[in-house]
Amino acid sequence: MSGIALENTFVYPPGLPLMIVPLIKVFGLDLRILKMLMVASWYLSIVCLFLLFRDKSRRLALMAAVFLASSSFFFLFRQNVISDVPFFLYVCLSLYAFERWNNSPKGQENLFFTAFLFSISGALWTRSAGVTLFIAPLFYFILIKRDIKRWLTVLMVFLANEMVLFFWMGWQPGISAAVWQMPGIVLHHISSNFSVVFQSLWFFFCPVQSIFSQILFNFINPLVRLAAVFIYSAMLWSFIHGWRKRDLSYLECFSFIYLSFFIFWSGITPPSPPEPFTRYVLPLLPFTFICIWRLFLFLKERQINLSGCLRVIFLVLLLMNVTNIVVNWEHNTDVLNLRETRELVYWVDQNMKPNEHYMFSNPRALALLTKRVGTFPWITIDQNSRFIQRVKDLKIAYVFSIRHNDSLGLTAQLEKSNQFRLVWENSAYVVFKFIP
Repeated sequence: MSGIALENTFVYPPGLPLMIVPLIKVFGLDLRILKMLMVASWYLSIVCLFLLFRDKSRRLALMAAVFLASSSFFFLFRQNVISDVPFFLYVCLSLYAFERWNNSPKGQENLFFTAFLFSISGALWTRSAGVTLFIAPLFYFILIKRDIKRWLTVLMVFLANEMVLFFWMGWQPGISAAVWQMPGIVLHHISSNFSVVFQSLWFFFCPVQSIFSQILFNFINPLVRLAAVFIYSAMLWSFIHGWRKRDLSYLECFSFIYLSFFIFWSGITPPSPPEPFTRYVLPLLPFTFICIWRLFLFLKERQINLSGCLRVIFLVLLLMNVTNIVVNWEHNTDVLNLRETRELVYWVDQNMKPNEHYMFSNPRALALLTKRVGTFPWITIDQNSRFIQRVKDLKIAYVFSIRHNDSLGLTAQLEKSNQFRLVWENSAYVVFKFIP
């Protein structure tokens, strides 16, 4: 993290950098090429899910593939060069490889199990949440399948990966540091963000990008918020029941463990609307599609045929996706190339010394553009003494806030503080200098 961020409270495994370094070596720092990696990962994930669902239902496979391929959420999200999409690809590859291993004839099972191990290893190297892809098979093989040989194999591969990562990155406190230092705040954020986890999944299916999708999202969203506890409780009961009966599928096992990890992760971040969380729910999409398919099968067995209703819902969501894409066709979320961002970078180059540090919500991108190192404003200024102490400890010279995306309310609070002075602003950014 040296030269990228001032502190590594949260550790980013080297998987994504290892993927993009060869591209930068060949094409230079061309963000369009790097974004193509995100697009390729997304559509390869769709291919994996299509193959995964095809044996269960061709209709399910086709509908899921068409919906994901036309996702208006991803249409805008593709602008980001971020590890969530390659991580989703590794999740889909692991689910497909496991399913093929579980149903493969003798002589082929080792090939697919090896592919499964490579997939979950890739996930671990891409995001810290990749640990859930090891926890799930460890749980599954020891408590569901009672397969000690496979359990030991997964455990050895996990330990080998962790050893290499340890020698690569050294010991990092990661999430445990935040939990240890602020347990009360973490628990408070979990209670605040619990429903946001499920709202984020709804946001993926109905992203607020046009008037049509905003009306639909706002109509259903309160129901999702109210149902969040019941949905998780039902999943917990199903997980425990499947565990006791030993008929829990690997997809169910992984999805519940990942969802629980995600709910815990929500306690590390401040309360926020569903949109910032949505990228984290991508690994839950396979389970979501399977649940929808099982629900309609369940109703069909009881002579309640809602296939026509399913078609209507699918067409409405598909129409909404297409409408959002048309509305946002010219929308540019490439923040790095905006005129306002170039103005900020120029100001930093002209006014900040190379050894001066800053607080900014996107310090890694700014470090790439300015060769100065900063950090995140994790603690808001309304907790004034802790915020000021952190500014002093990290030798922060400037705090930058974003006008249109100021979820922490930094701009208004910094303007009121007598220890910060506004020194520069444009239509998108405000820069405050710290006065010791």
